[in-house]
Amino acid sequence: MPRTKAIPDGWSNYTGLGKRIPGTPFIPSKTPLSHRLCNLLPSGTDHYTPEMLISDTRKLGYDLKMVIDLTATNRYYDPNVFAEYNIEYVKLMVSGGSVPHAELFLQFKNAVDSFMERWNYTPRSEEVIAVHCTHGVNRTGFFICKYLIHELGLNPEETIRQFEEYRGYPIERKHLIDNLLCRNPGDLLSARFNWLDLVSGNRI
Repeated sequence: MPRTKAIPDGWSNYTGLGKRIPGTPFIPSKTPLSHRLCNLLPSGTDHYTPEMLISDTRKLGYDLKMVIDLTATNRYYDPNVFAEYNIEYVKLMVSGGSVPHAELFLQFKNAVDSFMERWNYTPRSEEVIAVHCTHGVNRTGFFICKYLIHELGLNPEETIRQFEEYRGYPIERKHLIDNLLCRNPGDLLSARFNWLDLVSGNRI
């Protein structure tokens, strides 16, 4: 089967939507797939489309206002589906297999901060952000946990534990876990430039 038509490896082994991480706007998810790709799934395999991501979020009692896509491709679905529901879509091309560069985290941070300001977010707010990579575990867990640890000052071990509990799967990549547990700001990400320069705005 040509790669452009292929289902992501291991995609069917993960549930679609996790649970909202308490006190945060984040709901982790695996990538939804277009109806065309879902029709390629083996018989009996659960489909998971952008429309289902939206409806599943509503079933949990939340108002989905932003989707952050961390996959390194545009082939899985048409993001215009979210625009039809007035849901903001943010695309970050994040490759798997290595620690993401600092500028990618800055883009993630800026998107989340913009969401917080726009919707006057509080921990009791119904408005939420769905964050997904391919399986909704490693890259998704890294970016969510990185934000909670380094922007909100939460305990790294507890943050990782909570993510894994509410996603339903452990973060599998040791290099991501090690990075999340690192407390030296200069070593936070595999940046091509100094992290402190980045967050202070010197390189933006």
